[in-house]
Amino acid sequence: MLKRVTKSNPMVPEGVRIADASFPLPFPRTLEYNAPAHGTWNIVHIGMAVPESHSIYVCSDNCLRGVVMTAAEMGCSDRFHSVTIQERDVQVDNLETITIEGVSDVIAHLPDKPPVVFVFLVCLHIFTGSDEAYIFRELGKRWPQIRFVKGYMDCIRQKEGPSPDMKLRMAEFTIIEPLPLKPERVNILGGDVPFEKDSELVTLLSSRGYDVRQITDCSTFEQFLALGDAAVNLCTYPNGQDALRNLSERTGSRYLYLSAAVSYGEIRSQLQSLSEACGFDPVPEAWIIEQEEACEESLRHLAHVLDGQVVVIDYTAHSRPLGIARLLIEHGIRVECVLLDIILDEEEEAFSWLKMHCPGLMMVATVHPQMALFGRGREILEEGPDGISRDVIAIGQKAAWFCQTGHFVNMIEGGGLWGYQGIQKLCGLIEEACARELDYREIIPRKGMGWPSLCAVPGSEQSGCR
Repeated sequence: MLKRVTKSNPMVPEGVRIADASFPLPFPRTLEYNAPAHGTWNIVHIGMAVPESHSIYVCSDNCLRGVVMTAAEMGCSDRFHSVTIQERDVQVDNLETITIEGVSDVIAHLPDKPPVVFVFLVCLHIFTGSDEAYIFRELGKRWPQIRFVKGYMDCIRQKEGPSPDMKLRMAEFTIIEPLPLKPERVNILGGDVPFEKDSELVTLLSSRGYDVRQITDCSTFEQFLALGDAAVNLCTYPNGQDALRNLSERTGSRYLYLSAAVSYGEIRSQLQSLSEACGFDPVPEAWIIEQEEACEESLRHLAHVLDGQVVVIDYTAHSRPLGIARLLIEHGIRVECVLLDIILDEEEEAFSWLKMHCPGLMMVATVHPQMALFGRGREILEEGPDGISRDVIAIGQKAAWFCQTGHFVNMIEGGGLWGYQGIQKLCGLIEEACARELDYREIIPRKGMGWPSLCAVPGSEQSGCR
């Protein structure tokens, strides 16, 4: 069992056993806590991913603070402006005029006019019933050479319907217009972490003659628009599904969602779907067997290295935390806790298996208000068979924060891992986390893994690049 080295606080939530959890919402929705683990991307990062774009936020000071800091921390202040709304603007004026004139003033003072501008509206526009269509129609008349894209920073509606993250991804790809399709072009889009050139998914496609492109391959706006000529659009991140499905419908491309599967059966099924969507011969059975044997060897070696050491997984590291828990547990690796707030539909099978075979597995909500007490000097250690306490191995930044451990896999959104190779690399990353300790207090406050972060953390240096 996990043992806290400091006296446990009865106010600290202990979570719920998976045997008692419900699907897909195992926890009640209440006031929420935001842990200081900020490696995942937010709406500022997503908008900035479009090359040569400019972002303008129209909101009040209290909301602006976070996005202004994010733009500064990622070194993109030159691509970011804001229009501040004051109380008087709502009482004696209207937000349509404030928004149109404010955005126009920003653009008029830019030395170079951007090809696309993301205009972010906020809750006040909703409360006051602003005519958003009129706002963007007028902006388009004033600046016909610019494409205006509506973004939302609407915290009041984050629990109903598509999230601001999902809506922004949808808006991001509506910029792309249909082009004559090229059979050899395949896009992998929708997520924030790129696949490396030697990753399993990219290698499978490029070795069969396909030109694989991702948004990170686009350094100019014209290259971004050229994504509209791909014959196939692949999505590997849940929040990008609607956006890529819509893009494919508009361009006439084939669409395929390939989830970050971590079970052999699902990977096999996805390889079959991939070959059918792209029109190449099925992947040879001999190769599949070889890869599954390699995964088994990696998992056996990981179990030997950990030797009963506890692993804690969080959902920010990978979209399939329950699938990873099942995979590790099936191979003798000790997983006692999974940190998540909801369960995705694609995790239902793993949830059912764990509920039957590991009823004592704990599920803990990361947004529970009392979790604020959990990450303040409370190191969580596991007592081994020799009586010596050892650090828990965390997969993900939130798991590292709540367990207060420097032995963690510093990864978001699957880290560009996919397929059999993804399982093998994950095993390697867990082994690395076991062998070395990182300064989690210096690393995890940095916003947006993959972007430069200029956070003023005492004793830290600038790290990361894009």
